[in-house]
Amino acid sequence: MAPKRKPATSSGEKLDVLDLLKGGMSVASVARKYGRNESSIRAIKIRETEIRQAVASSAPKTAKVTSQVREKALVKTEKALNLWLEDMNCKRVPINGTMLQEKALSIYAMFKPPTEEGQPSDKKEFKASQGWLNSFRNRFNLKNVQTTGEAASANEEAAKAYPEQLKEIIEERGYLPEQVFNADETGLFWKKMPTRTYILKSELQALGFKAAKDRVTVLLCCNAAGHLIKPGLLYRSANPRALKGKNKNLLPVFWQSNKKAWVTAATFLDWFHKCFILEVKQYLEEKGLDFKVLLLVDNAPGHPDALQFVHDDAEVAFLPPNTTSILQPLNQGVISCFKATYTRLTFSRILTAMDADPNVNVMECWKSFNIADCITYIKQAMDAIKPETVNACWRNLWKDCVNDFKEELIKSSTEDEDDDNEQEEPATWTLHTFSEVFQAAKHLNDLISDYDPSMERSLKITRSITGDLRPYQEMFEGLKRQQRQLPITMFFKKKQPAATSRAEPEPTTSSVTCSLSPEPGPSCPRSTSSHDDLLIVLPGEEED
Repeated sequence: MAPKRKPATSSGEKLDVLDLLKGGMSVASVARKYGRNESSIRAIKIRETEIRQAVASSAPKTAKVTSQVREKALVKTEKALNLWLEDMNCKRVPINGTMLQEKALSIYAMFKPPTEEGQPSDKKEFKASQGWLNSFRNRFNLKNVQTTGEAASANEEAAKAYPEQLKEIIEERGYLPEQVFNADETGLFWKKMPTRTYILKSELQALGFKAAKDRVTVLLCCNAAGHLIKPGLLYRSANPRALKGKNKNLLPVFWQSNKKAWVTAATFLDWFHKCFILEVKQYLEEKGLDFKVLLLVDNAPGHPDALQFVHDDAEVAFLPPNTTSILQPLNQGVISCFKATYTRLTFSRILTAMDADPNVNVMECWKSFNIADCITYIKQAMDAIKPETVNACWRNLWKDCVNDFKEELIKSSTEDEDDDNEQEEPATWTLHTFSEVFQAAKHLNDLISDYDPSMERSLKITRSITGDLRPYQEMFEGLKRQQRQLPITMFFKKKQPAATSRAEPEPTTSSVTCSLSPEPGPSCPRSTSSHDDLLIVLPGEEED
């Protein structure tokens, strides 16, 4: 038999409890007086500010539960988001939590009421947080489908002792944060759907495509100052068709290949000599520092012990076994940030295509994604990782090197200039002209990517073109919102009567509306004009 549940405490009783505690009575005494557990009394004490504010806002003191009215714009946002989610499920496009949060923010921006200039809003800003996402999932009966994996057991004792050993090595050799590096490889299923997707609970299984098995290995390397060097990329094919005509020495990645796309001792040594040493030398020369480095790696089979003796000025140290999940900086958020950004970029490609053309074939769009596109998004994902993010991931291994970036971030935010003061006049622009411009820009980017043998150079140019078109993209979105919000009466215009010898009174503005009604209103005389006198005028057109 289930235990009997205790009745809830009313707001009035909670106020009495708070007053007694404020008067000096102990928690135990108050608990005995009201027949409650001490933990319940402490919980009331912790929520003192919230309880007093709720009572002060005219909540009845006898109420046991208080609630607040949800914002109308947020309710509309969630309903629209649920419709969008159902549409994506019908099209078999998996959606993860991050994509739901981003879409919710974009929809909310359309529904939220405008605030008057100079007057702060009294409502909390909607941020699409993880807590909101969980509530949204429960409200609309969604469940989260995910693929689980095994987590390696970590050696916590060794992880606690090693930072002191590393600190001694760094102080003895005199290494700076710019000279201490960490390298690690990670597998990337570059065409795979996300492991998490939201579907309705009534569905028997998650609809979607078969997960792509094609995998690449990405070798990431960063230093304690937050700098990421060119990543290594290991693929199963030495010369894929998508890279035909491309100079692999000019790719934004260090290109390697073997049959299984796995890092071996030979491939890691090749990366060490031909990529790591050259990249770090150039980086330290630009910083005006001597070339002496410390490279930290784990004890994976692909990291041979011979690394400790291959270069006089590059010292290699191995992390203790089973400590990478705790100590290795790349495993503290850099790799996960890289993969999340890569997934967002690849799926934004499909979502953008579907927003532009609802009839687009998702499967064909996904099949056209090749290894050259993968390299492009790897480069963009690497560039999106901020140095302060990388630096913060060294906290568990080398705490002294982690900087406080709060002042720098505040300074950078205050230095940003607002370039939106001038509003472009969209009178000569239409959705069709915007579409032509965007298609021409896409064609230009495709030509540059196809003909330029230097992929890194072509990426810089195409990224610059895309960035320069951003103001047009904002104008395009604003024009779409404006046309969605136009009332139906904006499309009707009174046709001017032909000139006759007989003078007629000027028509009033109300005659346009009155002529549509079979019965005249109290303040509207019956109009003798017929419906043929009305013209439908589309936006941007003028009456002849």
